[in-house]
Amino acid sequence: MKLGLTEIACLEQIQVRGPLTPKEIGQHLNLRSGSVTALIDRLEFKGFVERTRRRDDRRSLRVGLTENAFVAAENDMIPLARTLSQIAGSKSTREREVIETFLSQVNDQLQARCVGKKRSGK
Repeated sequence: MKLGLTEIACLEQIQVRGPLTPKEIGQHLNLRSGSVTALIDRLEFKGFVERTRRRDDRRSLRVGLTENAFVAAENDMIPLARTLSQIAGSKSTREREVIETFLSQVNDQLQARCVGKKRSGK
């Protein structure tokens, strides 16, 4: 799909939560306004999101997934998920426990780092 991690994270947030405002995207991804605008511009250019205005408040903008995003996910991401599932299924229970512990520790460190940056304003 030729997407960066932030782009994938944005698409995932929209897929899970439904259409979001740029401010909500920034909050979920810990991005500033200008970065969110650039992110949405890139994803819109690639055909994965579209901006829509609410009928009851034309100032309010929502960003939602396009049909192209779902097609691309079906062609690229779903086969990858299946492959990863097959790899996980080929591991013993003990191997999966070790992998889960490792990934959990990595995730905890990433979360702590993100929280630390939020508190320091970085």
